[in-house]
Amino acid sequence: MAKTQETVEVASERIAQVIAEEQRLKPKATKSGDIVPTIDAVTREWLTDVLCGDAIGAEVIDFEVSLVSAGTHARHRLKVNYNQAGVVAKLPASIFTKTLPTVENRMMVGITGHARTEGRFYTQLRPELDLEIPLCFHSTVDRNSCAAIHILEDLVAIKGATFTNWETYVTREMAEDMVELLAGLHAHFYDDPRFETDFKWVAQFTRWFMGGVTKLHVDKSTERALTEGAHVIPDRLLARRDEIWPATMAALKIHQELPETFLHSDVHIGNWYQTDKGRMGLCDWQCAGRGHWSRDLSYAISGALTIDDRRAWEEDLVRRYLARFAEVSGHTFGFNETWTYYRQQMFHALLNWTPTLCPSEFLPAAMQTEEMSLSMVERMTAAIDDLASLDSF
Repeated sequence: MAKTQETVEVASERIAQVIAEEQRLKPKATKSGDIVPTIDAVTREWLTDVLCGDAIGAEVIDFEVSLVSAGTHARHRLKVNYNQAGVVAKLPASIFTKTLPTVENRMMVGITGHARTEGRFYTQLRPELDLEIPLCFHSTVDRNSCAAIHILEDLVAIKGATFTNWETYVTREMAEDMVELLAGLHAHFYDDPRFETDFKWVAQFTRWFMGGVTKLHVDKSTERALTEGAHVIPDRLLARRDEIWPATMAALKIHQELPETFLHSDVHIGNWYQTDKGRMGLCDWQCAGRGHWSRDLSYAISGALTIDDRRAWEEDLVRRYLARFAEVSGHTFGFNETWTYYRQQMFHALLNWTPTLCPSEFLPAAMQTEEMSLSMVERMTAAIDDLASLDSF
């Protein structure tokens, strides 16, 4: 622990010094590839270079910036005005940016590699997918300063998108669309040989998870969360709480032994949106990795639906997922084996939320609201109990 603490402290101090120097120098980005430490570094010239591309003669004339939100990233909306050539080329008039202006941002998203992962997903994998996922116009990540910027389509302006959260009621139709999107994603990259070549940068789930154990002590967070959240956890499961962590470790086995696919890895309801046409879309790809597809499936269903709806719909949703997977990839899986995987991966859904409810000293104190964290723990432990997941191995 002492070594981890020292590493975190040293990195934090270094990033703080980098940001202090940025604030002193106030650098400006003028061409593609330039570092963009904050939204204030964006210039008309830089936008022209990264947005106008092959549109001959197109230029950005001016732009207007407005803050959308500040959390793990600073998120801004840019209204962009082009010359006539840009207008004719139908270049995006409204874009959405994600940057990392603070020490906390860069420690959470930059130095961990999450910003690089998201940028690579959007620029390398996203173009292959005909799914409701945001388009990315540009991404730059600097390894030394951990500064980053992603330019994405403005889903609100272009698609009238509404972003969901833990209080959103997810209908049967919405849930069906969600599992079909996941099936399309997983089927497209299922057992893809490029994970050993072009996509070797995609982290294996087991390595990602064990990094959380050794660096962030998610096992300790889980123990604390089972106590802190005891009032929302089924009594029958609480009586067997000592079996939850061993079961979580046992559930890693399929990620090590079975063919991998590309995983979003953080498919909670707050990372989904609904377009004005009713389509469900998935954003925030910074935790993406590769592993067995059942993890995303278990996580999405247990985290998005009310407990009663999950009980009523989950078998049909799993069958729908399998049908779409087979349609896209040609690979078929038996329902019984899939149901076993689905039951077991509920532990890895839960393990995204125990550290959120009770973060270790190496994580921010308020990654999500306590209300949302408790809601996720309640839904996921109910699923573990309903499905007798502890007895599924």
